[in-house]
Amino acid sequence: LTQPSWLAAYASNGETHPVQRGKWVRERLLGGVVPDIPIGVDAQLPNTFDKTVRERLAVATTDAYCQHCHRKMNDLGLPFEAYDYLGRFRTEEPVEDPTGAKPPAKKGTEPKPAMKGVPVDTTGAIAHTGVPALDGPVPNAVEMVRKLAATDRARQVFVRHAFRYWMGRNETPADAPTLLAADRAYVEGGGSLRALIASLLSSDAFLYRWADPK
Repeated sequence: LTQPSWLAAYASNGETHPVQRGKWVRERLLGGVVPDIPIGVDAQLPNTFDKTVRERLAVATTDAYCQHCHRKMNDLGLPFEAYDYLGRFRTEEPVEDPTGAKPPAKKGTEPKPAMKGVPVDTTGAIAHTGVPALDGPVPNAVEMVRKLAATDRARQVFVRHAFRYWMGRNETPADAPTLLAADRAYVEGGGSLRALIASLLSSDAFLYRWADPK
């Protein structure tokens, strides 16, 4: 999750996107569900570029209507503020400096605002998982990823998503033996993706289909 390819994929042009990154972690590693943006909601950050993304995003956690969903995403995405929109590690975030001198403008263009660096706040939290031992504050993205990686929850959700990808459908209660076998193969293989895929592709759920009763 600290690879530039993933970080850039879940960012916007020229700016990080803690909500997208947090939503991915919530759904793909914690097995949660975040509803789509309701029709009529203008999901845009305030255009106050003299503040950090974290400060501008605070409106989503103070508004009663917004916080219902954003409390599931923001704290999971904010630790990744240590990486910019291209996935590059950083210790400071550039923001506009209203009191600073503007750099000279090129001919025919508007002068750009003065900028300054603000230390990045990488704190966040894992919450609302239903696993008391997993919930709690995290100091940065690396520590959060390590905490997630050590849990059964993240591993089982990963196996579940692998099942959906290779089977081309969602799981049903009848698929429980296949999921258990795939999880066991993954664990016994020391986290081997090859062993996980081999288990799925050799399962009855993949090889057979129910005959049409007609």
